[in-house]
Amino acid sequence: MSDCNYKMLSSNEIGNVLYCKEYQEMIIGVGTFILKFKDEQPKIFLKALLGTKDEYDLKKNHLVEKVFLKTPVKNMMLALSWEELNLSIDLLQVAFLNLEVSEILAVKI
Repeated sequence: MSDCNYKMLSSNEIGNVLYCKEYQEMIIGVGTFILKFKDEQPKIFLKALLGTKDEYDLKKNHLVEKVFLKTPVKNMMLALSWEELNLSIDLLQVAFLNLEVSEILAVKI
């Protein structure tokens, strides 16, 4: 990790989200994976999770054992249970809401 002062944005039973304002870095721990993102990448990751959820919702296939999330790395996918997928989405949505609230409260009038 860099020499940054990370702040916990959200946490639940699936993982944690940390954020460094100075470097615009977000670290997302989901299950056994730790992902480090910069700039718009965390929002792209959330969009991928939501897209995967929508795809499985469309098929009404909530009984599948694993949901597979494509990654930009050739022949690499993340496998999550339906519950893990939903918890990951909740984790990131709460993190983004907390980040927005922090930015709003930091604005000086």
